[in-house]
Amino acid sequence: MTDSSGKTRRRFLQATGATAAVALAGCSSDSNSESSGNDTSGNETGTGTENGGEGFQGLDSYPYGANETRVGEAKRVMEEAGYGPDNRFELNWLQYTSPAWTEMANTIRARLESAYIDMNINEADFSALIDTTEKGEHEAYTLGWIADYPGGQNFLQLVDPPNTIYDADGYTPNGARLFWSEDAKGDASVRQYMIDQFDQITDNPGNSDSAETARNEAAVRMEEGLWESAALLPIYHQASQVFWYDRLDYNPPGGMGGSRSKENISVNGLEGKSRLDTISATFSTLDPIASGNTASGGKIMNMFDAPMNYQNGTTEVQPLIVEDYTSNDDLTEYEFTLKEGIQFHGDYGEVTASDVVYSIRRLVESTNSTNTYFPISVLDIARETDDDGNVVSGSTGVEATGDYTFKITLNNPFTYVLPVLAYSAFSVVPEGIVGDIEGYEGEMGYEEFSTSNPIGCGPFQFANWESGNGGSFSADRFDDYHGQMAAIEGIDSAIITDTTARFNYFLNGNADVAAIPTAQYNPNKADLGQAEGGQATGTYGPLENDQTVNMAETSSINTYFVGFHMEKVPKAVRQAMAYVINQEQFVNSVFKGRGNGAFHLQPPQVFPGGAEAYESHWQGSGSGSGGSGGSTSSGNSSGNSSGS
Repeated sequence: MTDSSGKTRRRFLQATGATAAVALAGCSSDSNSESSGNDTSGNETGTGTENGGEGFQGLDSYPYGANETRVGEAKRVMEEAGYGPDNRFELNWLQYTSPAWTEMANTIRARLESAYIDMNINEADFSALIDTTEKGEHEAYTLGWIADYPGGQNFLQLVDPPNTIYDADGYTPNGARLFWSEDAKGDASVRQYMIDQFDQITDNPGNSDSAETARNEAAVRMEEGLWESAALLPIYHQASQVFWYDRLDYNPPGGMGGSRSKENISVNGLEGKSRLDTISATFSTLDPIASGNTASGGKIMNMFDAPMNYQNGTTEVQPLIVEDYTSNDDLTEYEFTLKEGIQFHGDYGEVTASDVVYSIRRLVESTNSTNTYFPISVLDIARETDDDGNVVSGSTGVEATGDYTFKITLNNPFTYVLPVLAYSAFSVVPEGIVGDIEGYEGEMGYEEFSTSNPIGCGPFQFANWESGNGGSFSADRFDDYHGQMAAIEGIDSAIITDTTARFNYFLNGNADVAAIPTAQYNPNKADLGQAEGGQATGTYGPLENDQTVNMAETSSINTYFVGFHMEKVPKAVRQAMAYVINQEQFVNSVFKGRGNGAFHLQPPQVFPGGAEAYESHWQGSGSGSGGSGGSTSSGNSSGNSSGS
């Protein structure tokens, strides 16, 4: 239907998910490949070309021997690059603190010794790992990505080369920490190939068959470019598991993950006490514009509300603080209508359009924002920039058009506007609460807001946070919440980094719901029924405390991987590691079957053409791309980085 202005009006319940596409790591016998000669300088060679010109033209299948351990090939590629017994490469590996990843790292290290690579294994908690890799103080590292929205760009932006350079002036990247610059050790033509394909994806928004075909084809080509570069090596797609005692009436989150769900929806009741006890990893902020991991993301989801929401972590996009919207014909202007009567925590009153405008301006313009990639590079919200590329204060394309209506203007159409507006970075905060953008002095300092007094309008309100390992976080039920009232009076989370300590905390009954670390998980104790909608439920046990608990296993939209600092690690070294990584073996023996081996960065649920095309592409038995029929609507990190 249309309104009087001629704009198309859509009801939010009709909003759909989106398709996706991906990439991975590899080698080939292309003449530009570093492995085809003995150049140990590792500098880029070749020239960038558009698709269809000279240079890299794609690969037919996964080139490293799927589910094989090819130490001989690893040795060969290193020898061809000039390495040998008297010229070994020392590689520093940084991983999230995890016994499972340590086991895998030790196996990889032992295999690489025969290929003239000496690997040093170091580990860090999640916050330290993020900080180290963003500063570029790393060579090889492990990380995971959980989808922000179920669309191809969300994964592919991780390997768009310009989006991986964290020391670039005037730019805030949100990709993998690859530092895939012009000084990267590899092929310049492959780097340009990746840029060209990502441009094809972003230059073809909309839902037409031709636009979808263009995105899907470029997405598959990017996977082949990532194979060739060996810049990032996917290991596995994790199946999310959660366990809870009978005292908890629990609705386990869907494929977008627990950090995209709210406990007022997932928790239906709790016997014997009034507050939910959980376990948390470390995190550094409670400000929506600065959150970048699943630990802080889950707390922000409970305390803040964004315009849209994934209902209980599923891929179903629903309205949250808005009622409906209109858009112009070319999908560059969206006007939203807020629900009336939504209350902020404390004495901050009703949510109005001016609060939303301020919140989005902070996301774009504040120096405290670490999530500018979403409004700028993803949505491409209209804005002016100065000579240094910084957004001119007050130029962000968001404005209040009434007390309860606001408009967002984009420079270009974008396919996934509604799913992106479900990301917690777009959460609304009271206008002027922090003075970190022009025109506002702030009612409190940034440190206070981000650590000890965050104000939102979510189902829970901040109570206390003692940061770091051994600390705790608490939030209380917000009785004036505009949506479904929480069945519990609050949430208390123990912050524990050691995985054994986490398990013991749950085993002792201190947590009502938790994950079980891989080291303590026994697949023989799992009794799951048939999966429905990507989720299987059942029981697990008995535990060491002789209790059997409830269990859910959900196909999540995530990928865990090894990435490299491209300016430091030669291509031959990256390829050698790809040859000795046996995905199936690691999933079964190290991760105890809790997932599937990854041969693309994009998980099967959102690969163009779905799971069947995913398999046929890496096996070389089909194009994998799909045209307009490659669409799927299922999708996962909270879209964030994850360590374990």
